[in-house]
Amino acid sequence: MKFYKILLAVFLAMAVSACDPSNTGNIDVPPPPDQPEQPDQPDQPDQPDQPDQPDQPTGADAERLARLGKTPVICCYFTEYTTAAEFPTLEDVKLFTHINVGHARFVNPKTGDGGLEIKSPGPDYMKRLAAYKKDYPELKLLLFIGGWGKNADGFSEMAKNDTKRALFCSECVRICNEYNLDGVDLDWEYPTYAAKTTLSDGTIYYNGADKADKKNFSVLVKDLREALGKDKLITFAASSDDYHSANYINYKEILEWVDYINVMTYSMGDPNPQDPSKQRHNSPLYRSSRFNNARGGADCIEGYHNEQGIPYDRMNYGIGFYGHGDGSVYPSSVSYAMAREALEKGTANGKSVSGYNKRWWDEPSKSCFLGNATGVMYASYEDAESIKYRVEYLKSKGMLGCLVWEYREDDSDGTLRKALYNLMNAQ
Repeated sequence: MKFYKILLAVFLAMAVSACDPSNTGNIDVPPPPDQPEQPDQPDQPDQPDQPDQPDQPTGADAERLARLGKTPVICCYFTEYTTAAEFPTLEDVKLFTHINVGHARFVNPKTGDGGLEIKSPGPDYMKRLAAYKKDYPELKLLLFIGGWGKNADGFSEMAKNDTKRALFCSECVRICNEYNLDGVDLDWEYPTYAAKTTLSDGTIYYNGADKADKKNFSVLVKDLREALGKDKLITFAASSDDYHSANYINYKEILEWVDYINVMTYSMGDPNPQDPSKQRHNSPLYRSSRFNNARGGADCIEGYHNEQGIPYDRMNYGIGFYGHGDGSVYPSSVSYAMAREALEKGTANGKSVSGYNKRWWDEPSKSCFLGNATGVMYASYEDAESIKYRVEYLKSKGMLGCLVWEYREDDSDGTLRKALYNLMNAQ
């Protein structure tokens, strides 16, 4: 019996061993077939570096770009002195991207309160220009306020007083809403400076000024931005001579609230036939050894950029559609239309200027003028050739654009405005 138990144990052990797949014992098991060699994977080409994405404007800068409108800016001042016969057609208006229309001035200039008023036919002109937006929706219209000398009275008294400043800002909002305007251009000439005006009776008049005007101008544009909101433009006219000292305005500070600056690179000099050593161009691009200008337009722009930190693309270059006369042969203000009359007919406003109407070109300053046979200047002015050099300059600097003073100084053919449009839009 014991033998059978031993035999059964051996049999069971052999059965378990046979069922173990890991135990091959002496059975020949064929090896797995060889796997085919995998081909070498080709080297992956280097991925090109992704170009840096330009920084997207954010915050206040994005808001400014959104309200700016078409660029390059071709901004034109349009005043109530324009006659009804000179009112622009839609085709004329399309030559500009922005039009500053006015003037608006203080009801009470001595005290800076009482609101703003616009002399006739200014309100009608605003309505008629705004109506062009139906066919030219890109057009930006701005109310411009102030002027030189007596016309800037009221700013200083207003800016120093919280209540008067609040009323001024609310008036700007009211007028923009009433006439469908896109912003405000401040023409305060100039904070801290009591500019003089010679009145028709010979009286010398000085506008109000205060040493705190510079600080108050910053407060004013800050308040105006809050009142107008993020959708309206705020611009201002800057002097041609404040780029060294910044006596009038804290330029770095106001850039937070102002969209761009119209640099008045004109009214920089007068003819002086009695003393040719003192003769000056109205609006030279560069200085010239032949004439006595202390600066040219390029000096102004470079000074504001390098010394006051104003980006080129926040400035417009000022182009005059006018010049200055000697006050005897020619009147003190000489429009392009008058200069053309002098060249073609030998008259200015019907008065003979024969012998004083030869066109001269001053190469160093890139400026033309009217003079006698020996080159003594009797009237400075701008034409298509002189404007060409100013446009080339502003483009070379990457400026925002240009401004024109003023629409009515052009001739009836629109010679200068058409030339300017073509030059600004040329590739």
